[in-house]
Amino acid sequence: MSLAVGPKRSRAASAADDAGHQQFIEAWRTFSRASERAKSRRRANDGDGALSLPQTLLLSGLLHEPELPVGVLADLAMVAKPTATRMLDALEREGYVERRKCLTDRRAVLISLTEEGRRVLDETWSHLHAGLVRASEALSDRERREATALLQRLAQVMDEI
Repeated sequence: MSLAVGPKRSRAASAADDAGHQQFIEAWRTFSRASERAKSRRRANDGDGALSLPQTLLLSGLLHEPELPVGVLADLAMVAKPTATRMLDALEREGYVERRKCLTDRRAVLISLTEEGRRVLDETWSHLHAGLVRASEALSDRERREATALLQRLAQVMDEI
């Protein structure tokens, strides 16, 4: 039995690794396609007035706060501040958010939801949350724990590549 470490591997080990990688890639592709189909169904069911997933995540901090600075919303949504600003520009044009200067920090801009923005965010968040709960309920307790750990690890890996 060889305990060699490094690039030297037997053909059988190489083939097994390659097969494992291929299975992972195919599973990833299958999951990605299923995710895209779910997004398409959501868009079709919600119509034109619904927020996209990135918009929903950006505004989610306003579910429990009346207003937040752009930087905080960007951090919560895990997007760059310039990206958040562009998204908020579009949301402001659509009448979903309002901006105002912060009285205590002249550099900060505070974002709040309009009445229509609150209605659309609450509705979109409710549909998103319900779908995620249904997905979670489809798994056993053990599968849910394993999926949670694996999704967190995959997010970390994806941020690194």
